[in-house]
Amino acid sequence: MIVISDYFTMDIFMHSSNVVEIASAISGEINLPGEENAILREAALYHDIGKSQIPEEILYKRGKLNAEEWEIMKKHPVYSQELYVKAWKGKRQSPVTGKSIRHHHENWDGTGYPDGISGKNIPLYSRIIKIADIFEAITEPRVYRSYRMDNALELMESIKGKEIDPVIFEKSYNKLKELLREKASW
Repeated sequence: MIVISDYFTMDIFMHSSNVVEIASAISGEINLPGEENAILREAALYHDIGKSQIPEEILYKRGKLNAEEWEIMKKHPVYSQELYVKAWKGKRQSPVTGKSIRHHHENWDGTGYPDGISGKNIPLYSRIIKIADIFEAITEPRVYRSYRMDNALELMESIKGKEIDPVIFEKSYNKLKELLREKASW
């Protein structure tokens, strides 16, 4: 049985909910059909559920993770896929959703995890979630950083073609800029 703290539950739920909305906004910019947007939203919702398998002292550590802690943290996409498959076993589970969850930390240049795949070998939904996940992470305070980053789009521009799909990022740039303006007015 998995025991999850209330803080973890709310933190991950809020993050995942935000990623769902950002990913959906991106899908509108790349003209993803409605049924595909539904798959994307489901994958985005479950993308970090595997963090429930990561010890809280690693998950909420203030400061940089050491090499051993980082290796543990890098397992969460696999755990997320496994939990998704287990939760929906025998129901309306989608293998595409499971793969999209698993690969949301793959990098465009092949340096990501868990499988080190690259470019268009990374599922489309994973590439969208990656952009949404990074955008959400750098525009919201974190346990290890109590502030929002002001230069979010410049930072993302610097990882375009390395960590994130350059075409999807370019097509969604104006929407991300709009979302950033909305966040600034909160």
